[in-house]
Amino acid sequence: MKYGELINFDPIESVVQLRDANNLSHAQKLVSTYVISEEMADRLINLVIPQIQFNKPFDTKGMLVVGNYGTGKSHLMSVISAIAEDKALAERIGHPEVKKAAAQIAGRFKVLRTVIGASEMSLRDMLVQLLEEYLASIGVQYAFPGADKISNHIRAFEDMMKAFHEVYPDHGLLFVVDELLDYLRGRTEKGEAVILDLNFLREIGEICKDLRFRFIAGVQEAIFESHRFQHVADSIRRVKDRFEQILIVKNDVKFVVAERLLRKNSEQQARIRDYLSPFTRYYANMNERLDEFVRLFPVHPDYIDTFERVTVVEKREILQTLSKMIASLLDKDLPDSEPGLIAFDSYWKTLTQNASFRSIPDIRAVIECSQVLESRINAAIGRKQYKPMALRIIHGLSLHRLTTGDIYAAMGATAEELRDRLCLFEPMLAEIAGDEPDKDLQTHVETVLREIHKTVSGQFITCNPDNQQYFLDLKKSDDYDALIEKRTETISSNQLDRFYYEVLKSVMECQDTTHVTGYKIWQHELIWQEHKSGRTGYLFFGAPNDRSTAVPQRDFYVYFIQPFNPPRFKDDKLGDEVFFRLKNTDEEFKSDISSYAAAVELSSTASGQAKNTYDAKAKVFLKKLSQWLQKHIVDAFEVTCEGKAKSVNEWAQGRGLRDIGAVSAGESLNFRDLVNGISGICLAPHFHNQAPDYPFFSLMMTARNREQAAQDALRAIAGQSRTKQATAVLDALELLDGDKIDPHKSKYARTVLALMKNKGHGQVTNYGEIIHDVLGVEYMDPEKARLEPEFAVVVLAALIYSGEIVLAVPGKKFDAGSLTEMAATGVADLCRFKHLEKPKDWNMPGLTALFELLDIPPGMVQMLTQGKDEPVKTLQQVLGRFISQMVTCQQMFNDGLNFWGHELTSATGLATRKESLNDAKKFFETLQVYNSPGKFKNFHHSAADIRAHSKVFGLLSDLESLREFVMNHGPLVNWLAAAESALPEGHQWVEQVKASRNDTFEALKKLQNSKTGFAQQMQQIAQGFQKLKKAYVEEYLTLHKKARLGSREDKQKAALMSDQRLQLLNRLATIDLMPRQQLMDYQNRLAEIKTCFALTEKELETTPVCPHCFYKPASEKACFVGAKLVEQLDDQLEELVAGWTKTLLTNLEDPVTQGNVGLLKDEERKVLEAFIKSRKLPAQLDGSFIHSLKEVLSGLVKVTIKVGDLREALKIIDGPATTEELKKRFEEFIDKQTKGKEQAKIRVIIED
Repeated sequence: MKYGELINFDPIESVVQLRDANNLSHAQKLVSTYVISEEMADRLINLVIPQIQFNKPFDTKGMLVVGNYGTGKSHLMSVISAIAEDKALAERIGHPEVKKAAAQIAGRFKVLRTVIGASEMSLRDMLVQLLEEYLASIGVQYAFPGADKISNHIRAFEDMMKAFHEVYPDHGLLFVVDELLDYLRGRTEKGEAVILDLNFLREIGEICKDLRFRFIAGVQEAIFESHRFQHVADSIRRVKDRFEQILIVKNDVKFVVAERLLRKNSEQQARIRDYLSPFTRYYANMNERLDEFVRLFPVHPDYIDTFERVTVVEKREILQTLSKMIASLLDKDLPDSEPGLIAFDSYWKTLTQNASFRSIPDIRAVIECSQVLESRINAAIGRKQYKPMALRIIHGLSLHRLTTGDIYAAMGATAEELRDRLCLFEPMLAEIAGDEPDKDLQTHVETVLREIHKTVSGQFITCNPDNQQYFLDLKKSDDYDALIEKRTETISSNQLDRFYYEVLKSVMECQDTTHVTGYKIWQHELIWQEHKSGRTGYLFFGAPNDRSTAVPQRDFYVYFIQPFNPPRFKDDKLGDEVFFRLKNTDEEFKSDISSYAAAVELSSTASGQAKNTYDAKAKVFLKKLSQWLQKHIVDAFEVTCEGKAKSVNEWAQGRGLRDIGAVSAGESLNFRDLVNGISGICLAPHFHNQAPDYPFFSLMMTARNREQAAQDALRAIAGQSRTKQATAVLDALELLDGDKIDPHKSKYARTVLALMKNKGHGQVTNYGEIIHDVLGVEYMDPEKARLEPEFAVVVLAALIYSGEIVLAVPGKKFDAGSLTEMAATGVADLCRFKHLEKPKDWNMPGLTALFELLDIPPGMVQMLTQGKDEPVKTLQQVLGRFISQMVTCQQMFNDGLNFWGHELTSATGLATRKESLNDAKKFFETLQVYNSPGKFKNFHHSAADIRAHSKVFGLLSDLESLREFVMNHGPLVNWLAAAESALPEGHQWVEQVKASRNDTFEALKKLQNSKTGFAQQMQQIAQGFQKLKKAYVEEYLTLHKKARLGSREDKQKAALMSDQRLQLLNRLATIDLMPRQQLMDYQNRLAEIKTCFALTEKELETTPVCPHCFYKPASEKACFVGAKLVEQLDDQLEELVAGWTKTLLTNLEDPVTQGNVGLLKDEERKVLEAFIKSRKLPAQLDGSFIHSLKEVLSGLVKVTIKVGDLREALKIIDGPATTEELKKRFEEFIDKQTKGKEQAKIRVIIED
């Protein structure tokens, strides 16, 4: 779909000149093509035409038409003057109401049109000369007196108009002047001359009031508010009093664009709406403004708003500019991936291509800044996909810079405003389809803005932190890249080496603080890959000449030699030294290292924004250099160890770089990893010679995680969760036999035991005999194992677990019974232990008492002392079972055992023994730490302490019995409670239940504290519950049978409901005179009788209320037995029929209604007479009979009296009443009820 298919384009090829209206054919076209918005129509009808007409009195003033170049100002003045001059042209006006109003001025004027510009003549002399020439041309002879001969011009204009009217008595004179502001601007520097001009302009405005002279001038801005005339403010104010302003605002321009330049039919508007609708969710308020977008399509509405504010560009002609843009789009296809709208950034290209604009200093400054920005974005933006949007943003901000009045003001547009006003778009967002597409697009715009800012190093563009507005900052225009390039020419080799080391410091992730002050030496860690363990040494940026400064002596030394000015040194070919030399570089590296050095050097002497910029650029160069080293480490470095110089690949010996760097699949391989990996390969033989018996770990152990790994291993030994890290440590230290802790096969544990074996009775093995200091670093068995103290503590913990040793630390001793406490102690504290000692002998009395209490064969104690595991397992199983039971009982105490509205643990007195249960549980929980035979060597509880907890077992049994009682009989008690609520209060069975409940809780309070007492008494209580249930079922079935109809009675009820007598009464009830309430009451009683004959005794076993009819005696009134009630209702129906028959006969025989009978048709009369004679209703009441009754009884008036109202009326307050008083009250009540009705026709019906 092409743009040309969506608009009816009517180009504006040239700017209207006011004098074009002097030509009739031009004038006709100008009037025909002028589109009038409703706002402009209102101004024309209510302001312009009333000011020009002279038929009605009006405070007429001069008029100023205010509008920028190209907004239709001259077109409007041409239309007004053409209509005033030629009556026929009014018919060409497109707006009907304006056409009607224009009849007041059409053809009523002679018109003088002129355009003035910069001139040395005064305004008075110029306009007077033009008037004299024009008047002469139309046959009016008049000459104005000289300016030096008159004090004001009012008399002169009166004389002029007198001469004019002698020739044109029915016309007025309209003087139209365009570009008046250009003339006045040229006069502002003439001192008092401009004041005289303004005074003359004021006089012209005054003249319009009393003469048929009219004056209209066109100006580009409202001169009354213009800063250009502030120095003559008083004169301007006086002019303002005699002139009206007609402002051509942006809405007028938009209307012209929509209705002439870009006119569309309804089909085209619908297609545009469909095209734009998918994009509305990306922009704020676009959906709400969609009608405006459609009318102005393809011009963005904000294009015109912004264009109007570019006041620094005077002759910018918006309509002609847009016309040219649209003409170039007509044959182009609409884009599918973005809104095809013309936003205000597109005008920037038009503006920069006009060479004349560069002569304006402000425009030239903005263009130069914008061009530098563009060139930097085109050449250096990091993400090329951002470039199109980045350039649009720059163009938009460049034009916006010209709208603020001051090109240096800190004003611009936010990312959200740029998104909406330029309709920026990123097609990829449509594929993502997020929940907030407008926020996603705004985030993308912010990302592009940051990329622009980064690309230009913060120059030329600034974000105001107070409002997040971005703007072109013309004060930030230094070309820092050129300054850096110039400085590179003075960088020395020593400086390059220094900054090479800065790059290395970054990629090797070195801290700012070095190990030795004044030297580039850092303590460093490498991985001994075969053992997956970290080794500690030193990293040098320099040569071995400084090795002696690094103390204490460590496992290795890695050197990076200076590449630009290498030092002299002797390579002693030691096994603990590795050298890295940068041998192969390229021009990119040399250029970037020089630029990096230059940027840092320049930053050191700069300040403020310049310093920040140099620092930012230095970071960019540092990043590029780091990436270069990362990319070229394999081919750029030579690595030397023990005199052997090889490339990285040669040292790798076919191993993959990721394997060498020891990085996982999800991690990226960096420079530091690879340096460490290659260094580790070179130093592996040296590490093996140092510690031939060092453990082989399955997971990596370094200084960073060594302490935590040891802590995990301690927790695992204490019986807590065993992590992978813990398993790796225990396995490497040979402390596992399958999953079981067993230190006896560990060479590291045997080393400790061997030292202790040589000690006499009561002697200890001190810290210094286990841990040795080697040149300031501590190890266990430094000659062979070289084991770190953290892992030595793990070995000692395993020996404690097995009961072999006790570990003494300051203020505490850890044995097999306190391993949990040891595992909670920090490894660093344990590494400072004092000594090791042997454990004490077995506690036989205490162990025997414990096994007897827990009902475990005491003989197992002997097996325990022999180191067997079976007694330990048995003991822990029994302990676990008892502790679990205790937890359940504690929960009973906390939650309570609720039964029939009472809490049983309190009722039975068991709650008083809660503390003894808590104490026993705590004691038995402490025994769970004894989970190995070795730990029982430190079992310190006496036999008396253990037997003190024997009573808790009886409490557990009682609580369990009570819990079983609640579980077994709780449902039955709930059933009884529901049954109790179903029967009415005071019922005999309800009273029995209350008595039984009281007896039950009295019995529970007297329960003996023994298993036998609980069981027997609870069984007796339960038997009473069953008797109550049985009695209720019998009682409920009896009551249910009385309150509900059986099968036979239900059929009788159904027969009554369909009885012919009931149907007869329903038909008679349509007669007003009949007592309908009696029938309604009867039918309600019949309907309320419930039927239920499905209830069985078995059903009441589960629910105490009938599941079919839900009968509750407590909520239903006592009623008759079903069969008798149905018989009574049958009798009542018969009585109703008889009563209603009597009522009808009585009223039909009344003299008042007898006359009505004679008025009936013969057939109807005969039916009623037969009824009166037979005294019985017909078997079938047809409509004719009912109709006849209604006709006859229609003259009667029914008065209904409620029994309650009558009772209230007869109520005597002051003591007993006499018969006369009652009669009087009754008569007054009846009179009140029948007031206004004919007494003879009243029929009273009394209802409940």
